[in-house]
Amino acid sequence: MLDRMVVFGYLLILVLIGLRGGKQVKNVADFTASGKRCGTLVLFATLSASFVGGGYSSGNAAAAYKTGIGTALALFGFSLGMILIGKFLVPGVARFPQAKTVGGIMGAAYGETVRHLSGIFSFLCCAGVVGAQMESIGLVFHSLLGVSSKIGTLIGCSVVLLYTTFGGMSSVLIADMLQFILLAIGMPLLLWIAVIAGGGAETVWNNIPPSLLNPLNSMTLPAFLSLFLSMMCGEALAPPYMQRLLIGKSPRATARGTMLSGLFSMPFFLVTAGVGLTARALGIVSEAASIMPDLILRILPVGLRGILMAAMASIILSAADGFLNGATVSLVCDTILPRHPEMTDREQLRCLRRVNLMTGIAAMALAFFIPDVFSILLIAYSFWSPSILVPLSAALLGIRSDKKTCLASLIAGLGTCLIWNQFFGRPYGIDGCTIGTLANFIVFTFCTFRLNRSEKRKAS
Repeated sequence: MLDRMVVFGYLLILVLIGLRGGKQVKNVADFTASGKRCGTLVLFATLSASFVGGGYSSGNAAAAYKTGIGTALALFGFSLGMILIGKFLVPGVARFPQAKTVGGIMGAAYGETVRHLSGIFSFLCCAGVVGAQMESIGLVFHSLLGVSSKIGTLIGCSVVLLYTTFGGMSSVLIADMLQFILLAIGMPLLLWIAVIAGGGAETVWNNIPPSLLNPLNSMTLPAFLSLFLSMMCGEALAPPYMQRLLIGKSPRATARGTMLSGLFSMPFFLVTAGVGLTARALGIVSEAASIMPDLILRILPVGLRGILMAAMASIILSAADGFLNGATVSLVCDTILPRHPEMTDREQLRCLRRVNLMTGIAAMALAFFIPDVFSILLIAYSFWSPSILVPLSAALLGIRSDKKTCLASLIAGLGTCLIWNQFFGRPYGIDGCTIGTLANFIVFTFCTFRLNRSEKRKAS
């Protein structure tokens, strides 16, 4: 009973954050948290809280429990991607001082048509990720609170909808700070206690089946490299991350926060994988998807169990809130409002809140129909890296191109991804996101080269 009170108390705090933030949100700028307001540490914390979702925590632990360390090492692709973004792409944000969204950057670089499409694809990607998090929170609350997974999804979605719909990005940033503290302390603490319960590090290590320590235990080398690249590109420069990069106080502070977040993700992925492997060594038998909450219930004392339960909830809610806000802001600011410039600021704010509410409900429905976190994530990624990532990166690097080139690369990337997955069935275990992103890169590079050569000829 005490543990449940801790969890519900934590959820109540999040709701109060949203309601309090809602009183301060008077216009669109308040809802989107526009302005250069975040320093290095705030960006580091909120970026880290945003990417650490159900797939990267309980999903990673489940994969380690079931098939071994391979998935955790493939997730290092995400870490590398964040570090490279901080090093090479973040300085390019200064080229777009008026941009508030991914679509704002794409529109400035390639025109209004591309801006509208960017808003739609950003929305689809973010809504898919929110669906994955809602599926995860349903499983977590099912295991921790004893409710059905659908009721758990309803609880988690309701909390996220309340504080994101009323408080917007400002409430999300405050909630992320709290959630980061919980997840950064809670997951290593869980692993440490689990290792002690297993008789110490040496005993636990000896009880782990050797096959689980082989990165290629459950996949071929091409499939591993494909997953690594999918993780590196799948969420790279996704709307929630770009929103945070655009509100950094300075390019230097933003770059540092981004690289710190990438570095933090490496030990975090190893810790969550270690939780799964330790559960296997302890002989805990349950469904792989619920192995982390089951471990919490079996080895932790009352009170501490509640805190770790809240930490698990915070991991998933922190990713859901950022992507939900990203989906809403992208669709409204890049697709709806440009077509309806006559809307007053109050009407625009009302539109943002309505879209946020409807998107959350749609994501919850997605979680009900596709009960697989990683499958939902890969579907979401197919609307991002094969279509938007390459031209967005080029814009940040200062590479000049045009609307036709961007649209051609977008069609090539998305089409190749869908054909590879749906018609060829992912040959050799390679996901279409990797192939689609490569196709996008080839078409964009070729067309941009021809465009620049043509312009040089005209100039001469």
